[in-house]
Amino acid sequence: MKKLHTFHLWERPQAGMYKDLLLQEGVACLLKNDQLSSAVGEIPFIECFPELWVIDDEIYPRARLLLDAWLETPVGSTESWICGHCGEESGGQFTVCWSCGKAHEEQGGQTWASGK
Repeated sequence: MKKLHTFHLWERPQAGMYKDLLLQEGVACLLKNDQLSSAVGEIPFIECFPELWVIDDEIYPRARLLLDAWLETPVGSTESWICGHCGEESGGQFTVCWSCGKAHEEQGGQTWASGK
């Protein structure tokens, strides 16, 4: 088991999102320290940072490439889009629908400018 990334306390939701994305890609992983934010002050704050770990060491290089690509994409770098499968709006930084989980490229989602 290898640590893939350490997130700041305020990035806890993103840590969960990246874990779910890796699981969808077939990468077995887990979050450590996910619920320790309530212990800040009783234990050192740096010990409370959420950590994303890959379970299988052989899959680690693939997981590293996937996560690096996702982290390099600036938030809001593309326009929001409407899922062609369920009709929900997803932010441009997402490649899968938050509601139904369908990939943007696979289900014919439409893109529009932020001003519509």
